[in-house]
Amino acid sequence: MLLSMLNCKETLARLNDYLDRELSAQEIKQVERHLRICHHCSQIYATETTFLTELKTKVRRVETEDAQVLSLLNRIKAELPEAAPGETTK
Repeated sequence: MLLSMLNCKETLARLNDYLDRELSAQEIKQVERHLRICHHCSQIYATETTFLTELKTKVRRVETEDAQVLSLLNRIKAELPEAAPGETTK
């Protein structure tokens, strides 16, 4: 099977979909072929990959911290006395 060669513009236009694994098998092969031979595009790909990895790490950290805060608040609420009917809490 002969694959057409993508140029830089075509490769970079597909890069986000490639990173998100939203390309067809043939498009994946075309992008990977171009990244193997083009230093410029492979550097952009490396930068994007690093950025996404760091972003995912930070999102997981925030989600973990949010879950810990929510757990602490729930434990505090469970320990608070319940208000009597008609009594307001501030």
